[in-house]
Amino acid sequence: MPVSPLRSSLVVRSAVLAALFSALAGCEALRTNPMTALPRSEEAPPPSAPAATAPVSTAPPGKKHTRGSYYVLYHDFEIDKTDPLFTELDALPEQVFSELRLPPSNSIVQVFLFDTQERYERYMRAKYRNLPPRRAYFIAEPRTGGADELKIFTWLGDHLSTDLRHELTHALLRSVLKDVPLWLDEGLAGFFELPPHQDGVNPQHLDTLRRGPFQPDLARLEKLKDVVEMQKPEYREAWAWVHLMLRTGPGAKKVLHDYLQALRTDPNPGPLLPKLREAVPEPDQALADHLATVEVPKSRPRSRANAPK
Repeated sequence: MPVSPLRSSLVVRSAVLAALFSALAGCEALRTNPMTALPRSEEAPPPSAPAATAPVSTAPPGKKHTRGSYYVLYHDFEIDKTDPLFTELDALPEQVFSELRLPPSNSIVQVFLFDTQERYERYMRAKYRNLPPRRAYFIAEPRTGGADELKIFTWLGDHLSTDLRHELTHALLRSVLKDVPLWLDEGLAGFFELPPHQDGVNPQHLDTLRRGPFQPDLARLEKLKDVVEMQKPEYREAWAWVHLMLRTGPGAKKVLHDYLQALRTDPNPGPLLPKLREAVPEPDQALADHLATVEVPKSRPRSRANAPK
């Protein structure tokens, strides 16, 4: 089993533990205040526990920090700062903003990287207990008199590179746009979550959609408002619509670019589908044709970060 990126001495945890948390990687870019912590009675050890048992900490990582070009990574363990993943993450803003024709951002994203899945889950249950299980979360927390605090929470697992790219894409979008519709936020994060040489192609999504059955319904997708409504089929469809608009003719791409420009000043510019129909008269058929012709880029040798140790 490959060793997780960044940490040179960590042994990957049991696959059984990972299976208990095999939910989707992405999440809604939440704009929320922290949920109230669990009642004390739920946090305390059971009565039968030994009196000397120390309370389990739910503090976020923060003993050490590593500064990137637009983020600060908080962690409690030693990491290899020469890992290629850092170079890839530093290049992400240019890739996102250039592709989407958006202005650069000066915002700093706080990334809290837990050493274990168990500690990550425990923290998220205590602080954001109403959220459904996800491997990672981006949360925009309002700050009095200033811009939102952009925070990412995740743990040191085998999907770390994908999860960080996905959540950092959420943060980059939130830093320059008033709001992002849930489906579009997830579709764009899915487009950018894989390395640049993938050209936005997610082989797993593509294979599943091709095998079907798949009946696209962008009108339904645009009505989704709650993160719990985004499940695997919705993530796949959101990715497919974004890939269609960014990788077909200039008309569809312009629709997406114009819509994103509108979101810079208007948090609710209305549905995108009517605008897409003006450029692509039969969008459902266009999506089917597009998915049938997309080519999966040839795989490249894994970077040192993802190579078996």
